[in-house]
Amino acid sequence: MKIFLIGFMSSGKTTVGKELAQALGYQFIDLDEYIETKHRRTIKQIFETKGEEHFRLIENEALKEVCSFNGDFVISSGGGTSCFYNNVDYMNRNGITVYLRLEVSTLVARLVESKIDRPLLWGKTREELNDYIIRVLDERKKFYEKAQIIVDADNTKPTDLAKIIISALE
Repeated sequence: MKIFLIGFMSSGKTTVGKELAQALGYQFIDLDEYIETKHRRTIKQIFETKGEEHFRLIENEALKEVCSFNGDFVISSGGGTSCFYNNVDYMNRNGITVYLRLEVSTLVARLVESKIDRPLLWGKTREELNDYIIRVLDERKKFYEKAQIIVDADNTKPTDLAKIIISALE
């Protein structure tokens, strides 16, 4: 079985994914890390040199590759993975999707600390970041909400989120 964690950047997909994989005895893959290892470049470098459109093609190929792996996996997708090339429908056909939903204020608080590493956030003030999250979340919501399981992840520890997801899978 494949379990795909989807949601906005910094929603906890990697952290919760590791907890969930450990609790289920599954293998864990962070799609961004997989891409960086395969292409020997950081996501930031790919964005800087090739642009977002090229990155999304690479991301789509990587998603299909990890789906072909034998075994049980929890896969942490990138924040935009589910929103391009019908990827969310592909994930739904090839496993179970779980949307980690957070409030805008929580995302702003998390992202203001990490925006240097995130190409889509470069140079944004806190207010611009807030406006960006509202706008992009509104655009992406229709993809995220196609998930088979939706979990409100605000103010919940990763270990507790993993337990909630496991309960929803049963």
